[in-house]
Amino acid sequence: MIAIDSPPLIHLSKIGRLDILENCSLITTESVRGEVIMEGKAGVSELKEFFKPVEVVKLSKRDIDTASSIAKSEDIHQADAELLLLVKKKKCTLLTNDRALVLFARSMGLKVWWVTTLILNLMNAGRLSKEEGKYILDDLIMSGMHIETGVYIRIQREREMIGR
Repeated sequence: MIAIDSPPLIHLSKIGRLDILENCSLITTESVRGEVIMEGKAGVSELKEFFKPVEVVKLSKRDIDTASSIAKSEDIHQADAELLLLVKKKKCTLLTNDRALVLFARSMGLKVWWVTTLILNLMNAGRLSKEEGKYILDDLIMSGMHIETGVYIRIQREREMIGR
């Protein structure tokens, strides 16, 4: 199961590739859903459709209070703290592109994937071709998602090794 954060959804939506998440078992919080689905924003109808099979968890008042305490003490967003609690409870993988959230989640011993990790895993599983994976990565960069040059080069090298 993958707990999804808002940045991957926003970037994949921008390039029209939410479909790569279709066969994944996804979970998220109401807060993340609220960050992504804002009336009047472009692509909101596609995102509403996307969320139909996603398990959107309503946290208890106690969990929201705990998340608020974490958010304040760790200087992270409330929605991120709520998502971290969900990942910890469900023992699932966090999918995000937020560097600070990745570092904090890993310090908690949680499993984290970047969007690039997801794409590589889909290519390795044969659910994306190497060429399609390259185009998605390029489109994500052109849409404004930041990928460091060194990371991009390592991804391309790993992509080339798939199927050899």
